[in-house]
Amino acid sequence: MGALKEQSRYDLLLAQFQYSDLYLNEKTKQSLERIRTFLYEETDVHYLVFIRQETLIQYLQYHRSKKFNRISFIQAINDIKIFLFFLKSKKEITSIPKIDLSLQNLNLWINL
Repeated sequence: MGALKEQSRYDLLLAQFQYSDLYLNEKTKQSLERIRTFLYEETDVHYLVFIRQETLIQYLQYHRSKKFNRISFIQAINDIKIFLFFLKSKKEITSIPKIDLSLQNLNLWINL
């Protein structure tokens, strides 16, 4: 039963990451794939509408815990920016998480 539930969650996330109507280059698609994989493997999120600022910070913390071996710090920041752009392109998502990724957000960088 658990495997079926996880497969359903995977399919649910996969269905929400449809971007065939957007003209995206390969690097942008890879960024979205990294975010989708993170959401599936490291969180319990089922719907993109429930993504909050904390989830995006968890993405940075996850890559920090991996010592940015898989992707660079800059790429992790870019992934979040691309993901936020993707969320804005989805008409059904009205609540886009707000996150200040500037250097002026000292609290974020200290806590990271």
